[in-house]
Amino acid sequence: MQDKKRGKLFWQRLVFVTAILICTVMAVIPGSIDPTGFVNDKLKHVIVFFILSLMLDGLAFPTVRFTWYKPLGLLAFGVLLEVLQDTLGFRKGSNQDLLDILSNLAGITGYFLVAAMVRKIRKTPSLATTEISGA
Repeated sequence: MQDKKRGKLFWQRLVFVTAILICTVMAVIPGSIDPTGFVNDKLKHVIVFFILSLMLDGLAFPTVRFTWYKPLGLLAFGVLLEVLQDTLGFRKGSNQDLLDILSNLAGITGYFLVAAMVRKIRKTPSLATTEISGA
């Protein structure tokens, strides 16, 4: 039984890492070939970091509470993406980096607030006590 849980956790973490890699690729492709180019950039940041927070908390590391290091790690990932975009020359001296980081923070904070409400409604200490996959 323990091996089955360990195997399931491996695949859940692999899904999270894959999502991180996809986000990285999407962040560095030119805007002209971005399939999500019709969506507002800041809205994309909020949505993506909300989903990454959910995946990090409930999928990749479900037994670890959503404490300061999970959101800080995601925020650091967002800053790293902005640095990578600047290094590749996608932006030159704009304040979009700061707005993107604030949008990332809004998505992370949004997840934290929704997760806190769900925990309160369910009266559970963590979302991790709920099976996400149903298996």
